[in-house]
Amino acid sequence: MVITAALATEMVRSKFPHAVIETVEYRNEQTIVLQPEYLVEICTYLKKNLQYEMLETITAVDWLERIPRYDIVYQLLSLSNQCFTRLKVQVGQHSEEHPELPTVTGVWAGANWLEREVYDLFGINFTGHPNLTRILMPTDWTTHPLRKDYPLSGFDLPEPHWGGQVPYDSDPGVGRRYQQTLRTPAGRELNESRSRVNPNQEPGTPPSSEA
Repeated sequence: MVITAALATEMVRSKFPHAVIETVEYRNEQTIVLQPEYLVEICTYLKKNLQYEMLETITAVDWLERIPRYDIVYQLLSLSNQCFTRLKVQVGQHSEEHPELPTVTGVWAGANWLEREVYDLFGINFTGHPNLTRILMPTDWTTHPLRKDYPLSGFDLPEPHWGGQVPYDSDPGVGRRYQQTLRTPAGRELNESRSRVNPNQEPGTPPSSEA
């Protein structure tokens, strides 16, 4: 029997009525909103019983003014039945700096890097993850760039810094060793060939006689 996304949604709602907050159908796409504590149990059921063999992606959405603040979204693919189903859980209570969810790496091994990306960029902790470390940002970065309250232009530095990751002596709250700054239209252009350097403005450049 082919299990469509709509049928899978109904089966989950019937078997786990205490875990399902709501189900949404929009443009023939099925979304199941879950209580976070039942996430692993329902993921296991979807994989073993309903042939959702593949976790396609995990992402998050920051609703800055809402409580719970974050939607964590799991896009599941059934190769056998050629259909998608989306799971969504909501976390992040008032003043909760690092909301937690259980890892689903025990269900789909591919969740490993996907959960690390969400942790890195949104600050969501996945309890039980075998190696929950940053995957895109420097390891000592202390903020999360896809949060809505992250500065749109990054962290600016005064002259003489020319952009990128540069060392600093005091910690402004974004890491122990480096601070980020972004080039702006008003700043100097990026000279990738390094044919023109100014040691008085660009830290780490050799003296002009050595350039």
